[in-house]
Amino acid sequence: MAQTRLYGREEEVAQWRDLASAVEAGHSIELTVSGPSGIGKTTVLETLFADASSRGWKLLRAAGAARRSLPGSMFWQWFAPLAQQMPDHGPPFDGQGRVLHSFLTSAGGPLHKDALTYSASWVLRSLAQEAPVIAMVDDAQWLDELSLQSLSDMGILLIGAPLLIVRGVRTGQGAERGDGIRTDTLLLDGHDDGARHGPSRTGTSRKGSTRNGTARHSASRPGGRVHWPLEPLDHRAVAEWAAHRIPTVDAAEAARIHAAAGGMPFYVEEILERGVEVGTDRASAEAAALEDRLAALSAQERTVLDAAVVLGEDTSQQLLARMTGLPLDAVAPVLKRLAAARFLSALRPRPRVQHALVAEAVLATLEPERRAELHGLAAAALRAQGSEPAVIAGHLLATEPGADPAAAEILLVAASAARRTGSGELAVRMIGRAMAEERLPAELQRRILIEASLAYQVAGRLQEAADLGRRALEMTEGTRARVELLMEFAEAQYAINRVEEASRCFSQALKELDNDEQPDTELRRRVIAQATGAGFQQLQFASQYSEELASILAQDPAEDGPSDRMLLIQEALRLSVTGTDAKRCGELALRGYAGGKLLAEVGAESNIINYATGALNGSEQDAAALELLDAAIAEARANSSPMANATLSYCRGAIHLNRGRLRLAQMDLETAMQAADSGWRTYLEVACVTLAEIYLARDDVAAADDLLKRVPLEEERVPLVQAMALQLHGVVAAGHGEHQQALEYFSAAMDLDAGLGPTLSLWTRSTIESAARAGQTEYAAAVAAELLEEVRAFGAPRLTGTVLRLAALAQPGPSAVVMLREAIALLEAHEGRYQLALALADLAETCLSSAHSGDLQVFRTEALAAARKSLVLANRIGAAAVARRMTRLLAQQDSQLPLIAENKADRLTPAEYRVCSLAAKGLTNRKIAAELFITIKAVEWHLSRSFAKLEISSRKALPTVMDPQD
Repeated sequence: MAQTRLYGREEEVAQWRDLASAVEAGHSIELTVSGPSGIGKTTVLETLFADASSRGWKLLRAAGAARRSLPGSMFWQWFAPLAQQMPDHGPPFDGQGRVLHSFLTSAGGPLHKDALTYSASWVLRSLAQEAPVIAMVDDAQWLDELSLQSLSDMGILLIGAPLLIVRGVRTGQGAERGDGIRTDTLLLDGHDDGARHGPSRTGTSRKGSTRNGTARHSASRPGGRVHWPLEPLDHRAVAEWAAHRIPTVDAAEAARIHAAAGGMPFYVEEILERGVEVGTDRASAEAAALEDRLAALSAQERTVLDAAVVLGEDTSQQLLARMTGLPLDAVAPVLKRLAAARFLSALRPRPRVQHALVAEAVLATLEPERRAELHGLAAAALRAQGSEPAVIAGHLLATEPGADPAAAEILLVAASAARRTGSGELAVRMIGRAMAEERLPAELQRRILIEASLAYQVAGRLQEAADLGRRALEMTEGTRARVELLMEFAEAQYAINRVEEASRCFSQALKELDNDEQPDTELRRRVIAQATGAGFQQLQFASQYSEELASILAQDPAEDGPSDRMLLIQEALRLSVTGTDAKRCGELALRGYAGGKLLAEVGAESNIINYATGALNGSEQDAAALELLDAAIAEARANSSPMANATLSYCRGAIHLNRGRLRLAQMDLETAMQAADSGWRTYLEVACVTLAEIYLARDDVAAADDLLKRVPLEEERVPLVQAMALQLHGVVAAGHGEHQQALEYFSAAMDLDAGLGPTLSLWTRSTIESAARAGQTEYAAAVAAELLEEVRAFGAPRLTGTVLRLAALAQPGPSAVVMLREAIALLEAHEGRYQLALALADLAETCLSSAHSGDLQVFRTEALAAARKSLVLANRIGAAAVARRMTRLLAQQDSQLPLIAENKADRLTPAEYRVCSLAAKGLTNRKIAAELFITIKAVEWHLSRSFAKLEISSRKALPTVMDPQD
C-alpha cells in the first residue's frame, strides 16, 4: 500500500489488498465507496488510485460535476487523451472499439447508449490485456445521464478481465440532483445478500456477516461487487490521528476533537490543521472555515483557484494562464501555494481541487455575474486550445447570451452530438442557448432552428418541434434545399414510429417538387421511394410514382441510378404487398438490389433495405434476400448500430422461419427483442408475431405468453400495426387451443387490412386454421377458397403450399388428402420445411384420425410414412410441437417409431447456439464477440459449456454437429 495513512480505515485497507490480488488474478470487480459530505470518500479513492499506480496498473480517472452536463463525460475523461493519440483501427480501438473512438474524435452518426457502453467495455478489456486497469469515477452521482447508464450497465460486460471499476458516491445532503435523473442504481449491488458490503465500525458487516471474511470472499469472485458505505471514525482513530499531528495531545483533548468533529474526517482535519472549532452545527462551521481560508488568499491566488474550480477536470496550467491572463511561468508558484494551503490535492498530471467541498465553497462565494464571466473565460480558453465543442458548450451553458456566431456554432454542434446519443433534454438546453445569441447570420439561424426541431422531437416535445420545423422551413430557400429538409424531418419522424407525421412531410416535399419549374428527376424519385415506404405502413400506396416508374422500366437496367433502384424496390414491394405477380415482383426486386449496389448506395440503416428484403421475401427470392441481409447486418454491427441490427435481424428471422430454419429464426428474433428492451420499436409488433410462431413451433407456450406484455392492445397504432398486435394475441390464444377467442382477434385484424394481399394478411391464414379447429368448417372453407384463389394468382409456390395446407383443414377427407399432397410437393420443392412438417402431420392425422375412416384406410401406408417423415423432419429443425404430435399419433397406431438421432444442438441455450453457429463457420472469438455485441470472455464461456453439451472436444468438430440449414 502507498505511504498515505488512512486513519480508522484499516479494514478497508485490508480488503483493498484482497481486491487488488483478485484483480491481478484476472477477476473484474466493481467497488462503490459511498458516504456523506466530509466522510473522507475522496481521500480513500485517491489512496487506492495511488497504490494501483505503484503496482503498475493502467489508470483511468473521471469525476462527475454538479453544474456541467457533458454527454458521456466519463468516457471523455477516461479515454479522450488515448483516442487522440491512437488510430481507430488498432487496439484498443479496433473492432467495436471504433465506436468509442468515433464518439471522442468526430461528430459521427446516430449512437445508442448500448453501443457506446459495449464499445467502452471492448476498449477496457483490450487495455486490461496488457496490465490490470483501475477505472475510477468520483462524485458519480453527478455524472450525466449517458455516463450514469453506461456505468451501471458496464460491469456485466467486463466479467473475467483484470479490471476494477471504482465509484465514489456522495449520499445525503448536498448529493441531490434537480434534473430527475435517478442515481440510486449506483448503490444497488444486484444481489440480496450482504456479503459484498465492506467493513462496519460496529464489528459486524451488514446482515450479520463477519467484519471482513465474507466481504473478501465475494470480492474475489469473478464479476464481484463490493460496497464500502463509509462511516464516521471512532474515538480510537481520531485519537491516533491527533497524536500523530500533535504529539502532546492528551486523551481528553482527543475525545473533545472526536465529539466536535462527529468522527467526520474533513472536520477532524480542519480542527487539527487550523484549530477550527466546529461545534454542533458542522455544516455551518464547515462553510465558515472554508470562507475564512478563502478570505486569506491573495487576489492572484483566488483568481487562479476560481479558474481551476470552474475548469474542473479540464484544468491545466496552460488553460489557467489563458483564463487569468498570467504568464505561464507565474502560474506554477501560485499552484504550489494553493496546494500547500490544501486547496489543491495534486499538481500533476494536472492541478486538481482538493475536495468537492472546496469547489462548492468557492462557487458559493461567487456572484452569478462573476461565475458566468469565469465560464465565458473557460470557454474562450478551451476554444483557443481546440477542445471539442461538447466540452466548450458545457461552459457556454453557464454564460449570458451575446452576439457571438462562433459560440452559437459550437453549441449547435454540441447539441447535435447530444441528440445523437439520445440526450434529448441536454440537446434542447444547448440549442436553446444557441438560439438566445443575437444578430446571427440568417443561415446559422436556420441551421439552429433545424437542429432545435430535431432535438425537441427526441425530447418528446412534439408541438414545439413542429413549430420550430415550420420556422426553419420558412427560412429555407430553393426547392432542393426545402425538399432535403422535409426529407430529414420525415426520416426523423419515421425513426420514432410517427408514420403519419412522416407521410405528411413526404407529401409536402412532393408538392414542392410538383410546383418547381425546373424538375429534379433524381430527387423526385428519391422522395417518392421514401414516401411510398411511409405510406405503405398506413396502407396508402403512393400513386405519384407511376409516371417515373414507367420511365425507369423503359430504360436499360445498366442506366439505373440510385433513385431508380429505390423506386424499383418500392414497386416490387407494392406488388408483394398487394399480391400481384410474384414473378414480376422478384424481377424488379432483384433489379433494384443490383447485386449489392443498393446497400452500398443507401447504407444498412436505410428503410429501403427493409423494403428490399420485404419484396425479395414476398417473391421468395431467398438467396438474394439473405445475401443482402447478411451484408447489411454485418455493416450495422460494424457501425455498432443496435437499432438497425434489430430491424435487419427481424427481417432475416422472418425469412428463416419461412424456410423452416427455426433455430436461426429464433436467434435473429431474440436479437431484435433484446434491442426492444432498449427502445427499438420499428417492427416490434410483427417481430413479436413471428417470434410467437417460433416459440409455439418449439412447444414453448410460456415464452409466447411473455410476448403479450410487449404489445398491449390499448396502445394507439396505425391500422396495419394494430392488426399485427391483434394477430399476436390471436396466435397466442390459438397456441393455448382457445380458437374461438383467437378468431375474434383475427377477425378484428381482417377489418383493418383493406388493400393487403396474401403475403401480409397473416390473420386470414390464421382465421382458416382456428375456424376449422373450432368446428366452423364452412366459414373456414369459404375464407380458404378466396385466399387460395389470390395466392394462385400471385404465383409464389411456397406460400401456395402453405395456404393449401390450411385449406385442407376445412375439407372432407379425400379432398383434404389431394390438397395436402399438392402442398407437400410444393413445400418440398421450395424449402418450406416447417410448413412441410405440418403438412405431413396433417396428412397423417387426416388419414388416421377421421371419424369415418373406412374409405381412407387405403391411405394408411402413406399416412404412417408421412407421420414418420414429419417426426424426423420436426426433430431435425427443432419443431418440438409437431414432433410431440407425431410421436403420440404413431404410438396410438402401434406403429414403430423411426430411429431418430438426437439433435444435440437442441441442448444448447439460444446464446450458446448463436456462438456455436458462428464458430462453426470459422469465425474467431474476437469476431464472434463483435458480431453478437458480447464480450470475448462470454464467447469463451459459451463455447466451453457448449462443447460438453455437444460431446465434442474442440471447435474443429462444430461443423459436424451444427447443421447450417437448421
